Amino acid sequence: MSGDGDGPRPVISRLGEDDWRAWRQVRLAALADAPESFAGTVARAAALGEPDWRAMIREGAVFLATAGGPAIGAAAGVPRESPADRGLGAMWVAPPWRGRGIAALLAGAVIGWARSQGCARVGLWVPADNVPARAFYQRQGFRPNGRVLPFPGAAHRSICEMWLDLAPGSAGLAAGPAGRPPGR
Repeated sequence: MSGDGDGPRPVISRLGEDDWRAWRQVRLAALADAPESFAGTVARAAALGEPDWRAMIREGAVFLATAGGPAIGAAAGVPRESPADRGLGAMWVAPPWRGRGIAALLAGAVIGWARSQGCARVGLWVPADNVPARAFYQRQGFRPNGRVLPFPGAAHRSICEMWLDLAPGSAGLAAGPAGRPPGR
């Protein structure tokens, strides 16, 4: 797959703590581009210091998509309350690259990371009014579990939780301990 038919192929890379500046840069770009999609804000993220960015990378798994230049997308795998669960968060693809399979590559990287840790499920929170995002996650195998909460900082909106069951032969829908909504 390439960006325009003859450009470089997208590459998904997992960041290490020393890559915190790249994570900060893409996260700020995501928050500026799609503020309605995230619980965080540009102002709050910009105020974070190096130790905070390093901790985000250290506590989970941050993946960047690139195609011969700056990041074109990102996703984060994060711990959840249950040791058997991981979360998928901070998913973003730069506008020129949307619809080209980058999001599926990023989601796959987080799902692969969760599998490598022996996890049973991957959960996520998605704005209930973001129909394209919900449809995308369903195509990846995630299923709503019925849990809905107010959108952090926008009580007139809601977020819904979705799960992907990683157990062999599972039907995809997993009920059980609820993960925490996104806070970053």
